[in-house]
Amino acid sequence: MELTGRRTEVDRITTLAVLPRESALVVVGDPGSGRTSVLDAASGRVSLPVVRIGVNGSESRWPLSGVTTLFSALDDHRAAAHVSRILGTVRDADPAQAIVVAHELLDTLRTLQLPPTLVLIDDLDRMDAASQTLIAFLAGRLAGTSLRVVATVAHVPSDGPLAALPSMRLAPLPADEALLLARATAADDANDGVLAVIAEQTAGNPGALREQLGMLRREQLLGSEPLVLPLRPTPTTDRVVASVVAAVAGRDLDVLARLALVPVTKLAGPEWDRDVVEDLAALGLVEVRGQSIAVRSPLVRSYLHWRMPARDRRAAHAELAAAAVTHDPRAVAWHRSFTDDEPDAVALLHAARAYATDGHPGAAVTLAERALHVGGRSESEHLALLAVAEVLLAHRLLGYAARYLAAIQPFRSRLDDVRRLRLHYSVQYLNGEAVEADELLVPADATDTAEAEAVTGLLAMVASFRAEAWELEHARDLLQRAEPFAATVPDGTRQILQAARHTVAAVDGSLPPDRDLHDGLATTTLLALSDPTLLLLAHALSLSDRHRSARRVFALVLARAAHTAPVWVEAARYLSAENEVRSGNFRLALRAIDAWESGSSVVERLREPSRAIAIAWRHFLEGRPQASLEVLDRCLALRSTSGLWGATAKLHAFRGRVLLFEGRPAEAAAALETADAIGRTLRNPTVLRHLGDLVETYVQLGRTEDARAMTARLAADHRAHPSRWGALVLARSLALVADDGTRDAARHRALELFEPTDSQFERARTLTALAATGTGPDRARLGAAAAAAYEAAGLRRPLAAPQGVAAMPPAVGGALRLAPSTTAPSPTTPRSAPDGTAVLTMLTAEEQAVVQKVTEGYRNREIATSLYMSQRTVELRLTQIYRKVGARSRSHLVALLG
Repeated sequence: MELTGRRTEVDRITTLAVLPRESALVVVGDPGSGRTSVLDAASGRVSLPVVRIGVNGSESRWPLSGVTTLFSALDDHRAAAHVSRILGTVRDADPAQAIVVAHELLDTLRTLQLPPTLVLIDDLDRMDAASQTLIAFLAGRLAGTSLRVVATVAHVPSDGPLAALPSMRLAPLPADEALLLARATAADDANDGVLAVIAEQTAGNPGALREQLGMLRREQLLGSEPLVLPLRPTPTTDRVVASVVAAVAGRDLDVLARLALVPVTKLAGPEWDRDVVEDLAALGLVEVRGQSIAVRSPLVRSYLHWRMPARDRRAAHAELAAAAVTHDPRAVAWHRSFTDDEPDAVALLHAARAYATDGHPGAAVTLAERALHVGGRSESEHLALLAVAEVLLAHRLLGYAARYLAAIQPFRSRLDDVRRLRLHYSVQYLNGEAVEADELLVPADATDTAEAEAVTGLLAMVASFRAEAWELEHARDLLQRAEPFAATVPDGTRQILQAARHTVAAVDGSLPPDRDLHDGLATTTLLALSDPTLLLLAHALSLSDRHRSARRVFALVLARAAHTAPVWVEAARYLSAENEVRSGNFRLALRAIDAWESGSSVVERLREPSRAIAIAWRHFLEGRPQASLEVLDRCLALRSTSGLWGATAKLHAFRGRVLLFEGRPAEAAAALETADAIGRTLRNPTVLRHLGDLVETYVQLGRTEDARAMTARLAADHRAHPSRWGALVLARSLALVADDGTRDAARHRALELFEPTDSQFERARTLTALAATGTGPDRARLGAAAAAAYEAAGLRRPLAAPQGVAAMPPAVGGALRLAPSTTAPSPTTPRSAPDGTAVLTMLTAEEQAVVQKVTEGYRNREIATSLYMSQRTVELRLTQIYRKVGARSRSHLVALLG
């Protein structure tokens, strides 16, 4: 099985092998943390020969057996002979002679001049003590030899021989990587919410996670039966926790064991000794948040909970329930579920909802599972469970919300069932699944005001989802069915309904101008709107290429994040990042993507297309195209036939763009044609933005007629749905497919069309595409201008490009990467300045383009004309250049460049 996570740890080992700044590394990890898997992954990623040594613990009673094993594994008869001779003379000697043995072994290694080799020793701490000491001595002194040693251990005593060596600890897997491991380990039909619970309850320990999955019944794995929490300890759990608990005794251990009986409790009660709690917190065994306390590690809680005999547990639950009755009703509901003859499942679920609201999702899940275990599945219990799932969704915990939603049956009350459907459709949409909403075919009761309001809001929500899936006719049908209630519903519902109309109009390319939206998008009017309304409005503006207006509306939502449900805050962060990507301002886009990722409380789900596309964009912008393709391919592999086709088309379209820019036009054409086939019914070219890429791909492949046919289609779609982006890309496409008689005019038009506020990325693409089809001085001039535009857009790339080559960043340069021009240099061809290399490396690509013109004697106005920038911009660039290189004047700058 492929290693999940641990990329940083594996990279450090491979770096040690390839660029050895250290001669040895000790990998420290708890039982089950994956020490062996890390070595396996590292051994497959290095080019050096690898020697693997697995320690046989039964040999630990044989002195120096480990050293013998090490030298024998080097597969050099000289090494084996030397070590046999040395150890044969000292095996029974005084231990004080160990230092003599160590130096002789080191001299042996240096004398033999073995080939470069990476030695991986698994479980070094299970070797005999003498071998551990000698190997630690050797490992720290391998400089001058070609050997590098990496060893794994469970712990490193501070006074032991390994303490002086560089070490790396395997921390528990983050929640997202633990969930990915659970998905990779479990059956394909396992419930994702159940897997999320197992990932959280095993504290990021891969070994414990695999063991727990193996202990579950199939019905539990599918989510049809509740889990028993805390989970029963596995052998790995016992080994991890035993050493931790061994350090606690007496009163401290008693308090810790009683704390393990409750997920979270209040510190205010007399049942808890505050001094002991502080001591346990100092040891890292309990977590104190305000007045709430809990055992920090689920593994420790599992171990202590199940170690206590059942009779003692029940008695302790009764005692703790009585003590908490005045100050902690949530803990009381939990404890009484173990002591009452007929546990109150509804009280448990109310407590679970309170825990989820207060930011304790783990406790909420524990109580919800207990309620499912002891309850009778009544409608009142289902209503209480629905309330829990709603709060979990508001905190963007989709797996948990979906897990409990599946346990809820349709309600007899239409109002309650609308709540269930709203949650159901929201989870489907946020998971990237198609929202069919067949249940909405049943008409609402127009005489019931509350029902009409609830159904209208639901219709508007699903209409927005359908519009996002490009199913505009379905969306309009839903909005039409909501119209009879529009005049009678409250303002909040009416706002949502209007925002849904705007979303449909934006996808269709017919959104009214800003002046006709909410009093010209007046701030006071916008502040009166709900968060979902603002998000729909901002997204509609973004789809309509009004990126500045969208940026302002998103900012209003984020400004009141402290009072906004996390699900809306995360949506605002993602959609804001998408807006910046669409605008072509990649510096802002990277900041927005980073803010979204760092502020997200949800585990990473690469099967969600929105998250996958954002992560892929970040890799792409930072110059890691292969990583971008891996993310997209992984997400596409996880897509099912029930997925949103619009999201699938976006994945294929972006994949095609990356392949195009990587110089793989045949593969790019296949991806872009797939996106085109999926999105063929969508006639607004601004939404998917793939037609311009298809034209460019066909031109590179020599498919001129296909390129012209696609350009004609783009022109027709643009006439029906005009946009600024469409105008720019259409002009570029026309220039690429123009014949000899119209080519110069078309090229001039494509460049002349750009204004200062337009996307620098699209400007750079146009310049590069035209440079690729240009010749001589025009080609070099356009390439230099493209370099400046890419710099302005914020893409990561080299500072300079070879002479005559359009300066594309490595992440996007392959598509139009050119061979050096064979045209003879002319007076207008930029020349390199080989003697000024050190100076040039201090400058950005845009500044280098300016410098090139200065060395050729161009004046500022001429530089501005040739590089397609204003004269003021040239003056500013020169000021920056003078400051960077220490030049006093134009002539001094030329002199510095040689």
